[in-house]
Amino acid sequence: MKSLVFGLFALALSAAAAQAADAPRGPYVQMSHDLLKEIIEINSTHAHGSTVAAHAIEKRLLDAGFSPADVVFVAPPDHPTKGNVVVRLRGKGLGKPILFHGHLDVVEALPQDWTVDPFKLTEKDGYFYGRGTSDMKGDDVAMLTALIRMKKDGFVPDRDIIVAFTADEEAEGDANGVDYLLKTRPDLVNPSVAFNADSGGGGEKDGKPIYYGVQTSEKLYATYIFETEDKGGHSSEPRADNAIYELAHALLRVEAYRFPVHLTDTTRGFFAQMAALSTGQEKADMLAVSQPQGDAAAADRLSANTGNNALLRTTCVATLLSGGDAENALPSRAKASIQCRLIPGESVEGVQAELTRLAADAGVKVYLSAPVKPSGESKLTPDISARYATVIHSMWPGLPIVPWMDAGASDSVYTRAVGIPSYGSSSIFGDIDDVRAHGRDERVGVKEFDQGVEYTYRLMKAMSAK
Repeated sequence: MKSLVFGLFALALSAAAAQAADAPRGPYVQMSHDLLKEIIEINSTHAHGSTVAAHAIEKRLLDAGFSPADVVFVAPPDHPTKGNVVVRLRGKGLGKPILFHGHLDVVEALPQDWTVDPFKLTEKDGYFYGRGTSDMKGDDVAMLTALIRMKKDGFVPDRDIIVAFTADEEAEGDANGVDYLLKTRPDLVNPSVAFNADSGGGGEKDGKPIYYGVQTSEKLYATYIFETEDKGGHSSEPRADNAIYELAHALLRVEAYRFPVHLTDTTRGFFAQMAALSTGQEKADMLAVSQPQGDAAAADRLSANTGNNALLRTTCVATLLSGGDAENALPSRAKASIQCRLIPGESVEGVQAELTRLAADAGVKVYLSAPVKPSGESKLTPDISARYATVIHSMWPGLPIVPWMDAGASDSVYTRAVGIPSYGSSSIFGDIDDVRAHGRDERVGVKEFDQGVEYTYRLMKAMSAK
């Protein structure tokens, strides 16, 4: 299988080299900047919703010549501010459609915490600043620019290209767009494969690209509640059976516990390939954990890095805490949220049983706060791998391409749940030592944004070919 993959890579690279030099990207640079400004300056936090942004994209597509029948705005009747827009670039019908998707909502940003207005696009020092520049309106604009460019160029793909700009990913909210479309409008999103621009992507260090990660899986998101109850009483007569102390003891046991190492096909491949970019002990440890038999000592050393630790095992951490009724009363109850990210293949029930064991007190109840969405792995086939190599190496020759498991969550959980192979394909490279998504002064490099716009155009064309 490996020789087939490398053979396809070689064919792909030779084709890409012939096409890369004359790619007509110049006229669309300023347009993409204008689009980024328009979309960033629409406040699409959970409180405001994504409908205004969806309508803005709808207008741009119609103005570019798309038929109204192929640009469909959809919003749940009970959540009219959570709008989505789905566009279809009609192809030659030589295969099932492909789907690209990205969310329009952003996390909240407090202006007093930023050095610039988070809801204005600010260009300075070679960066675009603004809420959503990296997560993920920059990628939305890259997809929108690619669609407009292909339409104006008269490009007809072998297969239909569907792009969904969706609502409510960030807030774990009440109207997730991908989930809603799959359940209520499968006629609009009926692909053979899905590409999520909100996961995976390229990493830079000191301004230089060092790898591109294709997301093939993500950890399961599960929140467990630890809760204690007691009869309470007057604070002047303390007792041993104190709800806050009982909860605190259980939380300290969770803090001290580390789940066993659990490698998947994706993470073994990741460590094996990242070893080539490392040196010394880290290189040796990455190679060791990538082997079928594993290496406990190597895993321990790698786990000192929080990013590596998240890829090596299920993790659980206390994130919310409440308790007591009054300062002069013994607490009648106390509660904590334990946020867990499960390695694919581990069961929600199994983790709950382990947390219950750690609580080790009949007075501490452990239960799930909400149902968990299952998510498996999407195998990187030789065909998909070769298409990625075609595009990535046409722009960044020789750049390592690695399988990627997201420690966080993405909308790929919904497409994988209905059996659609799904891959994370963010377009904009980011500094691995300065990640600002969800944080203060979120930004992307102007050069990296421009490259991402071009990359998305090439990726859509490559993936839609028969």
